[in-house]
Amino acid sequence: MNSMNRILKGNKVWAAALVLSTLLASCNSNTAVVPSATAGSKDAASVAQPQDLNSGTQYDTYTQTPLINPNLPVIHTSHGTPFIKANILNPYPVCNSAEDFRTVIYRVSDNWMPVGTLSTYNQTNGPIPLKQNTSRSQTISITVNGSQTETTSINLGGSASASQGGATAGGQTGIAYSLARTIGGQASYSLTWNVGQEIGPYQIPAGYTGEATYGFRAVNMSGTQQFCKPNGTWSTPTLWTAFVPMKSEVRVKLYGSSAEAAAADQTPDAHYVAPLPKPATGVDMTAPTQKLGLDLQPYMTVSSAKAVGFAGSAALHVKNVGSQRYYGEFPVVSFLVEVKTQAGPTGVDRLITPSWFSGAYVQDLGFDRASSTRSFLVTLSNPVEIGKDVTLAAFSFNDGATQLGRLENYVTVSQVGRVDGDTSYYNDTQVDSRTTTLDDFGNKIAGIF
Repeated sequence: MNSMNRILKGNKVWAAALVLSTLLASCNSNTAVVPSATAGSKDAASVAQPQDLNSGTQYDTYTQTPLINPNLPVIHTSHGTPFIKANILNPYPVCNSAEDFRTVIYRVSDNWMPVGTLSTYNQTNGPIPLKQNTSRSQTISITVNGSQTETTSINLGGSASASQGGATAGGQTGIAYSLARTIGGQASYSLTWNVGQEIGPYQIPAGYTGEATYGFRAVNMSGTQQFCKPNGTWSTPTLWTAFVPMKSEVRVKLYGSSAEAAAADQTPDAHYVAPLPKPATGVDMTAPTQKLGLDLQPYMTVSSAKAVGFAGSAALHVKNVGSQRYYGEFPVVSFLVEVKTQAGPTGVDRLITPSWFSGAYVQDLGFDRASSTRSFLVTLSNPVEIGKDVTLAAFSFNDGATQLGRLENYVTVSQVGRVDGDTSYYNDTQVDSRTTTLDDFGNKIAGIF
């Protein structure tokens, strides 16, 4: 029976990730038959509920529905020990060096991979069976690609196969396997259609054509991965992708005309991405009369030598101007960077190359031609200490010259992900680079790029 596991977490959140990776590896994948008319429905989700300290862990199994239903982003943290240990470099670490790893999924696609099709047109007066034995073997296996610059022992990077790391070993494949199940899928390390395996029988009514396409369902996941540095903070994220087989599947279609057959073939694969963030509206923008507890202030910097409106790089900083350490593991702390047109032709995109630092990650959210806006989402993973100024990202603008005139851009920055209790919208919403950008010496400069 296809299944997914709901894990009710106890007093320690770290236990859920370890148990999920270890115990779910014993589940097997079964062949499923999915009629073309079947509609997806929401999967059961794991919900954390308070429990007594010694109440143990409860497992509930539910029937898998045809489509996954991920709630993105998915943050998976693998802990080596049940507590965070202070170290000589950092009295308040957020992870344990050489033990903890963090994987974040931003995009998921649920893919159908056909292998072969058998078809029958029933010209008789009664139903007939549609069946056939496969004539060749076909296998797909789990594959993972992480960082190529760090060793596997450091950040679970590089390429891996099922034989190189399992869920119990905590390898890349084990993490991908667990994450596929977390978002509602039935994961497998490999799936095979063998020679001579029977497809069917499926009953075809008189006057109808029946098709049975056999193949595989798999999920592709993309995101980032980090390891814990010696000072107990997360490393700069590296790109991470995983291809995870879900199950062998047969899709059966019945149609009475070629038009119905064409319509049946237009069902697209399901693709899931994190919702597009938006700046806060209708909030109090009044500056406080005294220092707030939780308060981050973003701003841009450029070199004093950069000419206004020409090519160059601009850095995104964030300063903790509050009276408390600012840190949130979930929901994620994030900033929306919107590059807009100051002058020149509208609806024209410009090449902007992002880079990221201090454990932050920059997602390119694409270009909106109607508003002449290219958006980026900058996500933090490390705390910002009281009074500290941290460089999160840099954006390199190419030359804005076009046949219709030179492009000039400005930037607005808005905090869109914040920890509970942060109400400091006055200095972190729609922050305009034209009035808040600083040069190398801390002087205000026109933030036009």
